[in-house]
Amino acid sequence: MEALQPGDPERVGGYRLVGRLGTGGMGEVFLGYSAGGRPVAVKLIRPEYGTDAGFRRSFAREVEAARRVGGFFTAQVVDADPNADRPWLVSAYVPGPSLHTAVAEHGALPATALRVLAAGLAEGLIAIHNCALVHRDLKPGNVILAADGPRVIDFGIARALEATSQTATGVISGTPAYMSPEQARGDADITPASDVFALGSVLAFASTGVAPFGAGHPAAVLYRVVQETPDLLLVDHELRGLVAACLAKDPADRPTMTEILDTFGDAHASADWLPQPVTTMISNVDVDVARSRGADVTEGATSVVETPGTGKQRRGLSRFLPTGRRRTVNATPTAPKSSAIERGWNGLAWGSTVSHFQERFPRAAQENGEWWVTGQGPESFCGIVMPTQYAFDDRGRLYLVVFYPEVEDRERLPGAVLETLGAPDGSTTRWTRGEVVVDVKVASVAASITYFGGEPR
Repeated sequence: MEALQPGDPERVGGYRLVGRLGTGGMGEVFLGYSAGGRPVAVKLIRPEYGTDAGFRRSFAREVEAARRVGGFFTAQVVDADPNADRPWLVSAYVPGPSLHTAVAEHGALPATALRVLAAGLAEGLIAIHNCALVHRDLKPGNVILAADGPRVIDFGIARALEATSQTATGVISGTPAYMSPEQARGDADITPASDVFALGSVLAFASTGVAPFGAGHPAAVLYRVVQETPDLLLVDHELRGLVAACLAKDPADRPTMTEILDTFGDAHASADWLPQPVTTMISNVDVDVARSRGADVTEGATSVVETPGTGKQRRGLSRFLPTGRRRTVNATPTAPKSSAIERGWNGLAWGSTVSHFQERFPRAAQENGEWWVTGQGPESFCGIVMPTQYAFDDRGRLYLVVFYPEVEDRERLPGAVLETLGAPDGSTTRWTRGEVVVDVKVASVAASITYFGGEPR
């Protein structure tokens, strides 16, 4: 992250800007904070697009659709103003480097990470497609590597760019090296199969460090995309067949995103899913964000903590045991016991239906795609107050509750769970209690309770 430059705004809408995250073809991206202190990514659109009425109309439509996209593997769009002098968009901030940056600095990803990447991106793109959107500009720069899996960002934005007078005169929006043949030809009907092609290109890049259709003049790259077969010899052998299928010239010959996800359905983002140098990059991002907020942080704070008064370093799970002030809260439910988590959460048994949820919480509402909230605000999990969302499986049964701690609570959350549930097996931060898994993602953005049992209770 870079410091704000002279002339950069200090605020956009209700968001305070603290640093620059990058610059792209459509505008500048800043790290900002909401009024409640939550970190966000603020994209400020270039002035020339703001003068184009077609862009503004399309931008408003695409943002409205993008705000419906939910799921674990996308960065949620939370706010926007298409009518501002310079239109802007705010999305959830994901701490981590882009896939492009990680590969450029530390090389191609190993096989295990590639499988997690493929599964996460496929799931994220399915969530986007389920909201009647096509990403149109999936590329390594639009994939963020977080500690708990990849995130897709900037979905729906390329479509808005296509509505400007500039593109109407023949300029094709998108990134040539990752375009589908139908995009390169300027076809009017761009379907989710186009994102399948882009996903194949992104996976090839992650596996080899280079785009499958090479570099050079955009016209030459686009010609190769439309006419030539990519050289996939260096792509990981477990991925090569799938990548080749994704890169079929005819959209009808490509696999569906669901078929891709099914192929890698057993790939999950464990604490060490990324190579250590990339994990260190994520930790450094967390430290930078904490500093931007004025928090007192120390280099390496995600792995070593000083015990006050002793001068000794605490390692492993013991580093998460609280040593300072504890925040007292009056939210419900109170810190859970093991047996309570096994039975359900917040008075709902695992397997309860949406109607049961709505009966218990009359103000309940659906948000971010398939996610539900109680309508009663943050909840207390092991004594820490956090925004909370509920998910129901394809048979309409409650199986997942996810918590989103603030930055300052992420380090102490595992300690709070450790105090409540006792030490898990080994040195992980995953607790198994009967048919329930409590999974705490350290130095990341979520903690979750997952029920993997059978019939509703």
